[in-house]
Amino acid sequence: MRVSKAMWAVILGAGLACGSGAGLAQSSGGTMTKGEVQEDKASAQEHLQAMAKELNLTDDQKEKLKPILTSQMEEVQGVRNDATLTQTQRRSKMMAIHQKYAPQVNAILTPEQQAKWKAMRKDMMEKHQGEGGGGMSHQ
Repeated sequence: MRVSKAMWAVILGAGLACGSGAGLAQSSGGTMTKGEVQEDKASAQEHLQAMAKELNLTDDQKEKLKPILTSQMEEVQGVRNDATLTQTQRRSKMMAIHQKYAPQVNAILTPEQQAKWKAMRKDMMEKHQGEGGGGMSHQ
């Protein structure tokens, strides 16, 4: 399955792959600034647009997904900004965030969309592992 660049950004930004420490912006403490919150909202909107395109979401699905993606991105940003975490801890927390929100997203998607989303995540994981990204073996 071919996955667009926009969808890679959605998958990676959603915390499905934690990436290297160099890709994680860190600041002191886990508190988000007003600018970071706005950035997360923009990022969630971008993720929603990419998902809408890749999965052919309905307007109703988009409205239901928006608050879920916004909350997810805020949590991801909090983990990224926590300079006290090791890479292993960060990866674990990212995984927990994914596991928390994936069922909420899947509940909104049709079975066909769920299958496509699962396949896209699997492809991304395999590619990420092949690039030396540490790899996470869950779906």
